Amino acid sequence: MTLTGHLLYIDITQTCGIGCTFCMYADKHKRGSSLALSERARQNIANLINAPGVKRVSISGEGEPLNNVDAFHQILGLSAGGKSFEFITSGFFPHDRLAAFYDRTDALLAANGDTCNIRLSADSYHIEKIRHKPHGFSLQYWLEQRPRALSFSMRSVDTDRQFTRDYLLAELEERSITARIEGIAPLEDELYVDNDVFHISYKNLVHPAEWVSGDYLGLRDYILAIEAKYGKRFTLGSLNNHPMSNGMDVTIKPDGSVCFYGIETIELGNIHSDHFTWDKLARHVAETPLISHLYTVPFLELLDRLDGQEDAQKIINKANNPYWLIKEMSRHSALLDRMVTA
Repeated sequence: MTLTGHLLYIDITQTCGIGCTFCMYADKHKRGSSLALSERARQNIANLINAPGVKRVSISGEGEPLNNVDAFHQILGLSAGGKSFEFITSGFFPHDRLAAFYDRTDALLAANGDTCNIRLSADSYHIEKIRHKPHGFSLQYWLEQRPRALSFSMRSVDTDRQFTRDYLLAELEERSITARIEGIAPLEDELYVDNDVFHISYKNLVHPAEWVSGDYLGLRDYILAIEAKYGKRFTLGSLNNHPMSNGMDVTIKPDGSVCFYGIETIELGNIHSDHFTWDKLARHVAETPLISHLYTVPFLELLDRLDGQEDAQKIINKANNPYWLIKEMSRHSALLDRMVTA
């Protein structure tokens, strides 16, 4: 199996005070642990970041990553240069503090020859909880400051795409910025300000029936939309555009544990005590039947194996997201075995 174009997620905190109704990590926010970089963790993360097969390093959290900014900036300092980062956030800081964060981050990136896309959550679940709305401010910051290494995009788990569109346009209009939004695919919009383009991506809301009723993509339609975007069948792992091979999708948790994204019942070790390279992780893929199966068999084929299983269909409809479905299935070993056994 050829694996290249890897995605490294580093969840730097579980601390979050926003309280989104849909959040699947809410139970962890009470403990609120955050990633602190030990010397071994620094060595491991540097090895993983600077390997040539890495396409992107995504900094997020099982909470709000702005609650552990020091760790984020320390991770940026581990890059040997020429790397692509992203930072997924609600952007809840007051605007002066947010601007200072952007300035500091841009300076660190530019000095190292790296880039970072700031992905702001722009859905009703986050927006209703945030006092200092960051979206119009952040786009105005970019348009006026033209940071050397920062870019901005929006992400939404809203079932109502029009809410996100109307909200963003209204935020910009309040700042006398004329913009338009065009839908380019079932899961993608683009926001235009003159010749500048800002991407908006839409993700499936996990457990939607618990929070909303109405029009949202079911799991199969969601996967079909992803397949149309990449021009290939969807499997777990880091999906790359056809005809490129896919890569590994690896997550480092706030406590340092390491796993493949969506297959979190299999812990690969800990960033503070073990030694990690992409070659070692690739051996895990090859040698672990569950992981190798999920990385090679199209997900829709796996779902077909559960046709006629009423219990399985309830879980599929509830999870509504391929990565969360595997987490849910791990609690039902007989169904998971049926799904992944050829």
